[in-house]
Amino acid sequence: MDNSTENSPSRVPAFLKKALPVLVSVGILYYYFRDVEWADLVEKTARANLPLAILSIAVPQVIFWFFEALIAERHFRWFHGGFDWKSYFWARGAIYILQLINTGVSGGGVLLYLRRKTGITWSRLMGIMLFRFGLTMWGFDFLLIPSTLAAHYYGLAGDLVINIWVWWGILIFGLIWFIEAWIVWHHGKIYGIAKYLVGDRIESDFWTAFRLAGRSQWFYTWAMTMPPIVILMVGFYYAFQAFGIEVGFIRFMVVAPLLLAFMDLPIALAGFGTTTLGFELFFPDVANQEALLALSLFMPAARSASRAAIGIVSLPPAMRDISSIFRGETGVVGEEAGD
Repeated sequence: MDNSTENSPSRVPAFLKKALPVLVSVGILYYYFRDVEWADLVEKTARANLPLAILSIAVPQVIFWFFEALIAERHFRWFHGGFDWKSYFWARGAIYILQLINTGVSGGGVLLYLRRKTGITWSRLMGIMLFRFGLTMWGFDFLLIPSTLAAHYYGLAGDLVINIWVWWGILIFGLIWFIEAWIVWHHGKIYGIAKYLVGDRIESDFWTAFRLAGRSQWFYTWAMTMPPIVILMVGFYYAFQAFGIEVGFIRFMVVAPLLLAFMDLPIALAGFGTTTLGFELFFPDVANQEALLALSLFMPAARSASRAAIGIVSLPPAMRDISSIFRGETGVVGEEAGD
């Protein structure tokens, strides 16, 4: 057997992969903070409304935790079989500790737990994840179209970092894709992109969620994924207010989804660095730059502290559940229970 691939010097060492997010965070922070007066940053932080700032980060995080467990419970009951919501609620909370290190690692931990806990096939599990992700993105699309129209009306379109016509192209593409998906799964007409993505594999295990979901389940999924995201973005807005950073609410809500995407890029450690980068890209004209930089450090720190607190509270019941899984007490209902 040829082991040349395994021993290839081109492979990235494991320690370098683990160190890369830290190096990215340090590099970005050094670039933006190299000429900053730290005394000014400390002063801006001390003058901030810290109770409001903490609540604006912590409360949306708890709401997000609740809705993540609720959505998973609904999807498994609809598309697979019975699901222990309480156990997953605590397990998902405990996995937030991994999210402090890397969002990709925590996502893998969630998938592995769900696979072992329910006995679902990897194919069906990934299909359910795609169903949720797709409806979340389409939900964003329906929220962003009126927000972008509002940005045009109030003369804020020029403040967007991305070219407004490229932005509209993305939104219109998402809308067309949603319409196509609706026609495919609710009217049985396969054309366009679906010819290549679905084709004659419509009965495969991977497409179970799309195949079984009725119109109301599409709507309920959208309705469950949108509130925590909107609340999270509104919380970010109040964090800006707590640090005395004046940004118009409409403008903020238009760019907030892109800001959130930058903050959670899995290339940095717990959002440090990427948050600063996002702030500088989307709010370069904010007068109070020292407060903006101070908030760019406070926000990932507060999010990490919130996740750590959730993880610590969740760890005891989660560990009991994980131990039961390794003992074979998974509570699996049956592979075809959702069919």
